[in-house]
Amino acid sequence: MTGAADDRHSFREISPVRPLGTPSFTFSAITRQADLAEHDQRLDEIARRPDSKPVTSRPLELPPAPLMEMSLVLDDDGEDLLEDARANAHDGRYDIALELLTEYLRDRPEHQEARYLSAFCMYRLDGQDQVTALRMLRPLRDEPMADGLRGQVRELRRALRGRLTPVEISAYARTARSDPRGALERAKAFLELAPEEGSLSYLVALGQAKDGALEQALDTATRGAEEADVDKEQVESLVRTLLLSLLRPAVAPAVKAFKAGDARLARAELSRMDPGRRRNSVVDDLDAYLALCVAGPNRAAPPTPGLPPDRADAVYSLIAEADGQTAATLMQSGHFEAAEHVLARVLPLVSGFSWLNFLYAACLLRLGRDPERAAACAEIARRDATLTQAGELLEAISGWQEATVINPAVAEFVAAMKSAADGASPDRLATLRTRLTTLQRGLPTVRAAARTGQGRQVVRELEEAIVQRLADVADAMAVGALYDRYDAVMAPAAGGIASTAAADRLARSLEELAAVIKGERHRARQGAGRDPLEDLAKLVSARRAELDRVRTGLKVSDVVRRFNDLAKPPPAPFSSASAGLLQPPAPDPYTMRTELSRILGEARKLRRDHGRTLDPEHLKLLDQLIGAISKVLG
Repeated sequence: MTGAADDRHSFREISPVRPLGTPSFTFSAITRQADLAEHDQRLDEIARRPDSKPVTSRPLELPPAPLMEMSLVLDDDGEDLLEDARANAHDGRYDIALELLTEYLRDRPEHQEARYLSAFCMYRLDGQDQVTALRMLRPLRDEPMADGLRGQVRELRRALRGRLTPVEISAYARTARSDPRGALERAKAFLELAPEEGSLSYLVALGQAKDGALEQALDTATRGAEEADVDKEQVESLVRTLLLSLLRPAVAPAVKAFKAGDARLARAELSRMDPGRRRNSVVDDLDAYLALCVAGPNRAAPPTPGLPPDRADAVYSLIAEADGQTAATLMQSGHFEAAEHVLARVLPLVSGFSWLNFLYAACLLRLGRDPERAAACAEIARRDATLTQAGELLEAISGWQEATVINPAVAEFVAAMKSAADGASPDRLATLRTRLTTLQRGLPTVRAAARTGQGRQVVRELEEAIVQRLADVADAMAVGALYDRYDAVMAPAAGGIASTAAADRLARSLEELAAVIKGERHRARQGAGRDPLEDLAKLVSARRAELDRVRTGLKVSDVVRRFNDLAKPPPAPFSSASAGLLQPPAPDPYTMRTELSRILGEARKLRRDHGRTLDPEHLKLLDQLIGAISKVLG
């Protein structure tokens, strides 16, 4: 009989645990908002739009009350002419009213009501005189007048601007590249008529800056920021950008000294600036910041400026804008390592500079380096509303942060399971259980690192897989113990079974093992995969069947041996009586017959109970024995 068992342990298949993918981040724009290069970008945006059309809205109506009472210019002459113009305008005969008003204004060009009515008639006639109407109303914007008339002038100007401004912007975009000076002069002329249009001030100032006229551009943008009632914030942002562009060369010596670590020298350099440039709130803020640095020279890093965010950003820009532009250029060309070196050198000097924090966080993400520092920088950048991608960047870094914690745990799980892929000895199973248990103890930390839905899903899958595999390991170790017991039971049979007593002992041991296996299989949890004890149960069943055949064969051999012993002739008598030994007596016929009957009964019972399972040789021998004894007994 054979006793060894192979391929004892196999783990049921479960869905693999996949690592968390590191989120990607792509820049939509890496340069600073309101960079002077934005002029061409804005032109491209305008050029891609459908042809601009005037803003359509319900046409303005004349107020029901006589407008003469709202004018500060009183004149009785020509009153009938003005009355007729009013009546025609109220009746919708705008062409007639306009003729009467033109005649009236020939002698009274300053009359406010008449100018307003003339512009209103041009507006309602919707002809080529729309610009003339806006030009006629432009002086009224600044003249003192009755509140009622002022409100009507304001509404009419707004309506005319809504019609004319989109057309003028489109015209500028179409001709700015082929005739930049001509396009700029036309836009400037219209801006004089509609200074409230911030987008037009923005484009004109950008065009002037692109042409190298930074001072003129700053004047245009400053006036636009003061007078605009639409797109005001955009123009104000451009004012800051242009002002910083003009100041940056002037403060360069002071910035150089500050970067060299000498804040006192930097202040001295500021004091030597041109007085015209020195008298500026941004330079004052920079000087105050340098004073803080002088007062705290033992700090590991410069203090924060203690200014509102926009003013602090201006100070930071004077110090590190050029470094940021250098880093941005390197990043655009894919040189993230070089960009990181530039930013790491200057960022400690301007730790609150949102744009540099944004760039540095993006560099660290791309390089896969220092996720905690990257997250802190992205958090600073997110406070700046102009950095529209800062939130997206922070989200990508958060995903990266959780991946740095979750993925090593997933990798350890995969490696642990691979260690048992080619079969698991008891020692391997014990080692696997230790690795999985250690991993399970660390799951609270891994779970806490999950910040996204995908991260939490991966952690759940890992947790379920560990629980499943620990249960499988426990099953495998229990199976291993039963296989070891099987090997111990079968060890005495390795050299064969010599007696029925040995066979009986082995049979009892196999029956006990079969009962234990049955109990374990009954208690085992049900799940996917093959029953791990099925093979062992089949093996024990096969050995029991084989042992039954061996025991029967031994019994056949035993009855044959006993018959042969009875059938042996008595030994020959000694020839010399001097030996002093007596000759054994002949067998008693009655005793022999009784023993033969007993052997015959046992043989017939073996034939009856085990005839179908006996080996052919044993069956033949048993039949011969039964026949021989039957003849003897007659």
